[in-house]
Amino acid sequence: MFLKSITGAVSALVLGTAVAYADKITLGTAPNLQTLPIVVAMSEGYFADEGIELETVRFTSGRRALEALIGGQLDVAFMAEYPVSIASLREQPFGTFTTLSRYTANRMISKGSIGFEDPSSLSGKKIGTTKGSNTEFFTEALIEKFGVDAEVINVAPPDIVPALARGDIDAGIMFPDFYPAAEKALGDDYREYRSDAYIAWFVLSATPEMLNDRSDELEGFVRALIKAEDFIKTNPDAAMEALAEATEGVLSMETIKTKFAEAEYEVGLANGLLDILEVQANWVVGKGMVDAEPSREMLKGYLATGPLAAVDASRITLD
Repeated sequence: MFLKSITGAVSALVLGTAVAYADKITLGTAPNLQTLPIVVAMSEGYFADEGIELETVRFTSGRRALEALIGGQLDVAFMAEYPVSIASLREQPFGTFTTLSRYTANRMISKGSIGFEDPSSLSGKKIGTTKGSNTEFFTEALIEKFGVDAEVINVAPPDIVPALARGDIDAGIMFPDFYPAAEKALGDDYREYRSDAYIAWFVLSATPEMLNDRSDELEGFVRALIKAEDFIKTNPDAAMEALAEATEGVLSMETIKTKFAEAEYEVGLANGLLDILEVQANWVVGKGMVDAEPSREMLKGYLATGPLAAVDASRITLD
């Protein structure tokens, strides 16, 4: 497996030293609560302090961002952990080098006018979600937990709220970015069900070239994120203001303050990430989506520890 050469590929840098790099890093991301450390690192100039020239490309789906990464259009991509589990099973060329955040308030959204109270209200009805993403995994978890006999329909991320408003679907499980739009579109008819059946881990993955040949740049990237993590803890109001500005009004300060506590920020590689990857990999294979033999060691091989190990090895807690 190619990552055997990645996990040990680290270069020594003097902490705090800014380096001028010839190549910029192209990052697939979008400004939201889950990517707040990236937003802060950009607004506070932490990437620039590390000599990193950053070009961002907006993606509304981590699966699409990972596809672009594997296809060579990106150097680094932001995503939930679910695409990582699938790509690992397919032995695709990439490596996940840090967690960025966790999201603890995933929701199913529906309407009061159809009598929605919780997922058990949806037997015989249609649930819209984006297949191939972590929302599909969450959808299946709720269906299994409540024994719901519902039709699950594949809907692109930006289309779930309009489909719900039109009545094409009876409930939607969407990315958290779209919760405010759903509340606005449905108004007094808005209903939600929050569940801890699935906690999403959001991560950053990189190409083999970045991990093997440009590891010094990834180390600077990690240092910038750690500075941003500290900033969020000590200056939450300023971090929220940076996010409001980055979203250009899509997320208001009122919305951000209301939802701020729903995300947790931690740069590192922990057993919790490996645990959920293992659960998802077994689920994916069990559903017949990928023909593979998952194992914890195989999945661990796609967690590229090099950049973190060079900066702060204590943030790696994998066994």
